[in-house]
Amino acid sequence: MAANPRSGTKRLTGGGHGGAAALLLLLCCTASMALTPDGEALLELKLAFNATAGQRLGSWRAADPNPCGWEGVSCSFPDLRVQAINLPYMQLGGIISPSIGRLTKLQRLALHQNSLHGPIPAEIRSCTELRAIYLRANYLQGGIPPGIGDLTHLTILDLSSNLLRGAIPATIGSLTHLRFLNLSTNFFSGEIPNVGVLGTFKSSSYVGNLELCGLPIQKGCRGTLGFPAVLPHSDPLSSSGVSPITNNNKTSHFLNGVVIGSMSTMAVALVAVLGFLWVCLLSRKKNGVNYEKMDKQTVPDGAKLVTYQWNLPYSSGEIIRRLELLDEEDVVGCGGFGTVYKMVMDDGTAFAVKRIDLNRERRDKTFEKELEILGSIRHINLVNLRGYCRLSTAKLLIYDFMELGSLDSYLHGDAQEDQPLNWNARMKIALGSARGLAYLHHDCSPGIVHRDIKASNILLDRCLEPRVSDFGLARLLVDNETHVTTVVAGTFGYLAPGVPAKRALDREIRRV
Repeated sequence: MAANPRSGTKRLTGGGHGGAAALLLLLCCTASMALTPDGEALLELKLAFNATAGQRLGSWRAADPNPCGWEGVSCSFPDLRVQAINLPYMQLGGIISPSIGRLTKLQRLALHQNSLHGPIPAEIRSCTELRAIYLRANYLQGGIPPGIGDLTHLTILDLSSNLLRGAIPATIGSLTHLRFLNLSTNFFSGEIPNVGVLGTFKSSSYVGNLELCGLPIQKGCRGTLGFPAVLPHSDPLSSSGVSPITNNNKTSHFLNGVVIGSMSTMAVALVAVLGFLWVCLLSRKKNGVNYEKMDKQTVPDGAKLVTYQWNLPYSSGEIIRRLELLDEEDVVGCGGFGTVYKMVMDDGTAFAVKRIDLNRERRDKTFEKELEILGSIRHINLVNLRGYCRLSTAKLLIYDFMELGSLDSYLHGDAQEDQPLNWNARMKIALGSARGLAYLHHDCSPGIVHRDIKASNILLDRCLEPRVSDFGLARLLVDNETHVTTVVAGTFGYLAPGVPAKRALDREIRRV
C-alpha cells in the first residue's frame, strides 16, 4: 500500500501546533544551557589570574553552564546565584578582576594565602551581600577602597600581610556588624579614625603598620603641620598612661609663640626635603636605565641567580661579581648552616650573604623548590630572602642586612654598653620575635618549624625591630602522615621542644 505524501509530511512537522511546541521546547533548552551572568563574571576572574589558575581551576569552563559545580564555588538555591568563592592556598597570581562587582549575591570571598597583586577593586562595593572577606597573605597594593563601607552586612574583614598603604578609610567605622578586623602587617599610615566600630578593635588589628597612630594603638599622632598633638616625653612612663602636669597660661602662650615662630622654618625645611626626594627619584630612574643595560652583560658559566619578592636594582652580572669578591674580611658571622658575609654594592646598599655548606645541602631541585617557598614569605618580623645564587663553588643566599646585628651580639657586645636595652625595647623584641614565629607556624602552608631559635638568630634593624632569621633552612614541616623527622639541624646540643615526643610518635606509627 502506497504511503500518502501529505500524511508523511504531517508526521515530520509534528502537525501544526505540535511542531511549534517542539521548536519552543528546543529554544528553551538552548537558553537553559547558556552560561549564567555569574558564570561569565567568574570566567573573567579566572582570566585575570595567572597561568596557574588554568590548572587549579580546570573545572571553570564555559562549556559547563552551571558554575555551582565549579571548584571553590558555592551557590544559593533555587536561583543558582554565586554565594561564596573559597580558593585559599591555591598558588593563584595575577589580579582580582573588577568583574567581582557583578557577583551581587556574593556573601563570602576567601582568596587568602595566594600571590595576588594589584589593587582591591573598587567594584567590590557592589557586592552588598558580603559577610566575610579573607584576602590576607597576598601582595595586594594600593589602598582600601572607601566603598567598602557600603558593605553593611560585613562581619569579617581580613586584609593582613599585604602591601597595602595609605590611610584607613573612615567608612569602615560605619560597618555596624563588623566583628573581626585584621589590617596588620601592611604599610598603612596616618591616624586610625576614631569613628564607629574602628575604635572598638584592639591594637592587634593594626600591628605591623609602623606609620599608623591613634587611640587604638595608644600612639600619639602629629598635627597637620608636623607638630606633635601631644608633647613628646622621654620618660618611658609616658607611654603607660600617666598624665602630664597641666601647664599654666604663661607656658601655653610661650609654646604658642614658639609654634607660630617655627612654622616658616618648618615650611622651608619641608620644601628642601621634597626637593631632595625629587632629585633622588630622578637619580634612581637614571640608575635603572644603567642596570637595564648591564643585564645584557655575560654571566659566568655555570652561575645562576634567582631573585624573590622584589627585583634587586642591579644586573645579574654585577651581583655575581660582587659575590665572587667576598672573602674572609667580609665575614660577619658563622651560623649553624654556614658562613655569613656582608656584601656592599656600589651605591652603598648592604646585603647579608649566607654561604651554604655543601655537605648540608639537598638535591638542587628540592633545595631550590624550598627556597622558592621561603622567598615568598613576607612578615615584618622575618628576615627577607632576596635571592639565591648558585656558583660552581658554592650556593649563596642573599638576605636584607640588619644594621644592629643579632640580639646575642647586641646583648653581650659593646652596643649594650653604648645603648642599653630598656624593658620597653626588650618587650618589643620579645613580642616581635613571637609574632614572626607564630606566622611561620600558623600562617604558612605548609607550616614551618624553626628548630633553631636562639638570640643569635634574632636580628635587629636600626629601629630595634626584631627579625627572625634562618627559618626554614632546617626542614619544611610537611603536614602529612608519612613525614618523619630524622635529623636534628641547626645548633649542636639544641633540640626544639616537641621533637622527642614527635619522634616517639613516629616510631609508634612505623610499628603499626
